[in-house]
Amino acid sequence: MKQRSLSLWLGGVLFAASVSAAANAAELSLQQTLTAAERYSAELSANRNQSNALNAMADSARELPDPKLKFGIENVPVQGSNGHRFTREGMTMQRIGIMQDYISREKRDRKAEVILAQSASSKARAEVIRATLQRATAQAWLDLALSTKALASARKLVAETKRQAVVQKATVASGSSPASGVVDIHMTLLGMQDKVTLAERDVTLAQTRLLQLTGEQVDAASGAMPRYQRLPADPALLEQGVMEHPEVVQAAREADVAKARSAQSAVAAKPDVGVEVYYAHRADDYDDMAGVMFTVDLPMFRSQRQDKDYSADVSRSREANDQLALAKREHVALVRSLVAEYQYARTLWQRQQKEILPLQRQRLSLLEAQYRSGQSSLAELLDARRALLDAELTASNAEKAVAQAWAAIRYLTPQENTL
Repeated sequence: MKQRSLSLWLGGVLFAASVSAAANAAELSLQQTLTAAERYSAELSANRNQSNALNAMADSARELPDPKLKFGIENVPVQGSNGHRFTREGMTMQRIGIMQDYISREKRDRKAEVILAQSASSKARAEVIRATLQRATAQAWLDLALSTKALASARKLVAETKRQAVVQKATVASGSSPASGVVDIHMTLLGMQDKVTLAERDVTLAQTRLLQLTGEQVDAASGAMPRYQRLPADPALLEQGVMEHPEVVQAAREADVAKARSAQSAVAAKPDVGVEVYYAHRADDYDDMAGVMFTVDLPMFRSQRQDKDYSADVSRSREANDQLALAKREHVALVRSLVAEYQYARTLWQRQQKEILPLQRQRLSLLEAQYRSGQSSLAELLDARRALLDAELTASNAEKAVAQAWAAIRYLTPQENTL
């Protein structure tokens, strides 16, 4: 009785788990998948928080530092008959005051401009993250859609071969064909099932990648497929749009940061001023005192300090400009390489789709007709089935290569989730 109750409990747990898994499974379109990936991205969230922090820092950089409260006892004698006494010596004072450092408006503005430039660079970095995320997500989604399609085709061919195996067993049983035919079909099925297993692996890997990117269990791709059969834009237009690529924009923002730092260094030698107002209380026999004190920076060795820092920041600014020029050149080369890869992959896919696959299907149809009429052997028919499966999987891989190259070009810059 206890064993039966345990079995029922385990069965209920497994059923609940399967229902929960089915409820969490999803079929998402490309647009939905891209939206889910951006919503799930911790890197984008971290970047937004960084930008918010920098903006807040820029606001505070324009303010003067907090004033300082100064208090204590001055001129306490440590020797003689008045040693360690607070009321015997006329110079001993209980002193309290307020001190304020005054930093020039120009220096504060230059510091704020550096932080704002860093904030702009952080926002440019967000576009880099978005483009990379969209590219990876679109490629994973396309991989899932096309791998699922290839798996269905492979399973269809295996099912047809299994039906052939049933027929072959019947002919062996009736004595009209040799028993070796059953073994041949079985060996062929094993080889074809290996291909099906590899196709199932590709589907699982794509689902796992989408789970990593979106945080959702995407079991299947739904909705319209993007038009990856042609380039997203003319190659000349793609090259002209290099300046809009987020990596190039980020390099430009980094150059702005370096320029702002050099502007900040240019005014670093301007002296800051500190003002202290104090009141000093002395013993009852002596008058209280008050005063004002000023402190001023003395950049006496400017050529060895501030000028060196300024020179270093100017060199960094020039370095950032060189990095910007390098980024432009690299992205022009990248666009050309991606276009070449896409065109090469599309040529192979079209050849597979329009020439090789039709010929393989035609060959299989002819051999099936000849086999039924006794004009071809079972081995030739099985070889034609294997060849067709291989051709379909090769065509599927070629189509995946086209789709992957298309996504790499399409999402060089972030898109607003439109096909």
